Amino acid sequence: MPQTAHHSTSLHLTPHRAAVLAALRARRYHPTAAEVFRMVRRRRPGVSFATIYNALNWLTSRGLIAELQFGDDASRYDSVTESHEHLICKRCGALEDVELGLPADFWARTRQMGRRRFGFQVQNYRLEFLGLCSGCSGGARLKASRSHAGTSVC
Repeated sequence: MPQTAHHSTSLHLTPHRAAVLAALRARRYHPTAAEVFRMVRRRRPGVSFATIYNALNWLTSRGLIAELQFGDDASRYDSVTESHEHLICKRCGALEDVELGLPADFWARTRQMGRRRFGFQVQNYRLEFLGLCSGCSGGARLKASRSHAGTSVC
């Protein structure tokens, strides 16, 4: 998936933008703006939520991070802007990166197919796998086994 954001030739990373970018790169998961705010506030106690939100928008607009939107839920942010897919837990919202190793010509073939078969100009793609994470699926199995055994679950 090519980056669709435009890149500025001179990036001006203010201390707050740099702190947001560092916080995202230091985490493996995909935090919301509120979570980024809490992470950055630990190192910069006077920072406002508006400053963090503006930094996230600026970093996204320059292709340094990616914003992941999932319906009405809060956006999440990803420091990995290269092509990759996600596993998403439908119960708790956990979001994990997964690299499928798609063929090198996947993107070119997808754009070509969209244009030829449908007259559609494909600009981007997003591939997500929905299900239950190990924590939630383990809890679901435990609840099911208890209810089948006649034991009440609190």
